Amino acid sequence: MISISIIIPVYNVEPYVRRCLESVVAQNCDEADVECIIIDDCGQDNSMAIARQVVEEYQGTIRFVILVHEQNRGLSVARNTGLSEASGDYVMFVDSDDYLLLGSLQYFVDMQSEYPSADMIMGNVKRCKNGDSLIHHLIEPCLLDNPDIFVSRMFQHKIYLYAWNKLIRRSVLIQNNILFEDGILYEDQLWSYQLFNCLSSVLMLPRTTYVYENNSNSIVNTTFTQEKADKTVWSYTVSCNKMLDTPPEAKRYNKNIMVDYLLFVMNFLMNGVDVMTHQPVGKETLKGFRKVRQRLLLCSLKNSRLFLSCFFLFLFPPFSHLQSSRFFRHHYYDIESVVNRLAHLTDFLHPSFANPSQKKS
Repeated sequence: MISISIIIPVYNVEPYVRRCLESVVAQNCDEADVECIIIDDCGQDNSMAIARQVVEEYQGTIRFVILVHEQNRGLSVARNTGLSEASGDYVMFVDSDDYLLLGSLQYFVDMQSEYPSADMIMGNVKRCKNGDSLIHHLIEPCLLDNPDIFVSRMFQHKIYLYAWNKLIRRSVLIQNNILFEDGILYEDQLWSYQLFNCLSSVLMLPRTTYVYENNSNSIVNTTFTQEKADKTVWSYTVSCNKMLDTPPEAKRYNKNIMVDYLLFVMNFLMNGVDVMTHQPVGKETLKGFRKVRQRLLLCSLKNSRLFLSCFFLFLFPPFSHLQSSRFFRHHYYDIESVVNRLAHLTDFLHPSFANPSQKKS
């Protein structure tokens, strides 16, 4: 019997938290020992009162643990707190404004039994806002046990980067010290990058197991004030610097993934450019952003990726002003895809992989 720790941070989600927790207690899964860790991150509404009521009324085999922060610490720290107390063989993160579909946990456990080598099992997701799924064109479970494939898919945005709805072997997170970065927005993206570079196999499931709520008060949906724009660009800067500090290890791959890797970082910086076309940011934030975009360009040049280097000029004025064009924004991923393919055509001219942050002695 495997053990699973479900980690649920709670902060100002009064309209949603009961539904989330009731979706957990509704899971009938006799083949797993399940604990649910709820983190009280000091919200200002009745979220935790509702959560405690659900736990007190529950009579079943799931063990509930409630951890309380002394003050609001943010989603990253709340998840890290939950992970530090988790005891399961596997962990699953659930956001408290989302919910699991009935039978999802049993489905994960069944798939783990069928594919015991998988370090991570990810279910399909339904987006509440428009009803579509995050994993497309998958009709049966797909085990990816070649890092060339699943890391490249991650770099090419073909695998969703959210932390939730994934059954993850806890030992992988602990042994590699994979934690969420404190203080940044969109922390799932950096965390996913770090995680995928440590996995040996990924199992993708066709069945929808999780519903992603369109919470109007979430970080994603709040209006871009100057303060939020500043933090957003700063967050992208921090994430990109850390990605450039820790490139994928060459020994894990049989093909050149440098192109995918650099374009992946480029994508986050383009998001930063997009934010700044709509809202100005502070001098220090702008200074940090300029440094990291220059660093990405130098990484490309050091690896003789001249074609990519030309594309990266879209991060710099005057080319960056194209970001304000609706046509450019609408077709950006198509352009990036073409650049990716053309850059890969010159792979034979380059070494299999070079560490872009390593200096020559």
